[in-house]
This record gives sequence, structure tokens and C-alpha cells, in this order.
Amino acid sequence: MIRAEDEFSFWGPIKPSVEPLWRRFYGHISPVEFVHTLSRWLAPDVTVLEVGAGAGNLYPHRIRGSVKRIVGVDPDPRVVGNAQLDEGIVGYCEKLPFSNESFDVVFHRMLAEHLADPDTATREISRVLKPGGTLVVHTPNRLHYSILISRLTPLWFHRAVMRMVGTRKNPEDVHNAYYGMNSRADIHRICEKAGLSVTHLEFLNGPPGYLRFSRWSFLAGVLYQRVIEQNFSILRPTILFAATKKRT
Repeated sequence: MIRAEDEFSFWGPIKPSVEPLWRRFYGHISPVEFVHTLSRWLAPDVTVLEVGAGAGNLYPHRIRGSVKRIVGVDPDPRVVGNAQLDEGIVGYCEKLPFSNESFDVVFHRMLAEHLADPDTATREISRVLKPGGTLVVHTPNRLHYSILISRLTPLWFHRAVMRMVGTRKNPEDVHNAYYGMNSRADIHRICEKAGLSVTHLEFLNGPPGYLRFSRWSFLAGVLYQRVIEQNFSILRPTILFAATKKRT
């Protein structure tokens, strides 16, 4: 298990003036909440695929050992040395190097927004899922203000913001985003075409991490969250959904 204080460190560097506010308003939200949700579909006899696994040092889910086998795929060659996996393979989600019906669970986190062709990627995921298997995804909501701004600005600006904000993510690991699978309607449409049935979908609240550069900007984000996002869930920062492969 991951200790609560260790979990908090996964948010990345937080200014001393901002940390008390973060703990006060968002201390109840875990930065690894996705793992807690994903655990609903995990068991010792389950075979798991992580798409976009990368080097494994940014988001330590620590699933290895609690399931039968976890495999990861990523175009980044560092995936081969990912210590969170039983096996890391260099590859692309649009053409997965696995046989049909190989996995009980497939998941990806903060990847869907970077897919230039989410239809093809999701069909491939469906192909390697066993009938009744589940795809679990955590991705930004394209209606959130941070994403609306992101869609209007170039890649170099995103990387500059990362350097200014000081998150755990290396700015050079920030890639182009397309947001083709980042709304309720697109998720249902793409999954249905891939033979998947969406069984769970929720819009999640979270701290205004991009506004952590000062106490006052962070407080502005808190106010927006309390007044707008709390009452209009469709405007919250992220979407978490699960989709099950239909049995034929």
C-alpha cells in the first residue's frame, strides 16, 4: 500500500505558500485516485495491459505482484526498464503487438488526449481484450478551462507552463494533444464502434494544479471550483470511465 504522505508527494513540488491551501481544500483527494478506482477490476488471476506505460516513474501505481501479470506498451524505449511491469514492450496503441483476447483489463491514464486516431487505438484495445474484459481510462475533460486554454496555445507554451509550475512531469515529455476522446459523447461513440459498452463514467474534481505558482492564483482556482465545477460536473477537470467488451 502507498502511505498517505507518500501519495501527497505525487502532486509534485508545491510552493510553501500554497501547500497549506492545497491540504485544506484538497487533502481528501488522492493523486492516485485512479489506482483506487482501477482496483475494482483487479484480482490475482487477472492479466493487465497498461497502454502508454512509459518509464514508470511519474505515476507509481504499484499493481505488479497483485495481479497475474502486467504488461506495458509505449513508443518510448524506456518502457523496457519500467520496474512496475512484468514486461515492457516498445509499440504503439494503434497497432498493439499482442494476440486477440490476451488481456482481462487494459488501462491508460492521461493518454487519450494525445491520440491522433482514438478510434483505431480503441479498436485495437478492444481486439486484445477478452470478452467481458474492461478498459479503464482517466483523461482530461476538454470542457475544463485549462484544456480550453491548452487547445488555443502551441506546444512550446505548454512546456513553458510546466517549467513555471514545477510539476513532476518533465516538460520534454509533454506532447501534442488532440482531445478527440475527451467528452462524454465522443467516449460513448468511440467505444460503441469498438464493441465496448461504457459501464461507468464520472467527471472528477481536483486541485487547480496549473495555478499553483502563487497563493492568489490557487485561491482563484479554488473559488472557481467551488462556485462552478461543484454545481456543473460537466466542467470538472477530468473524466474517468470504464467500458466492457461485449460478449458475442
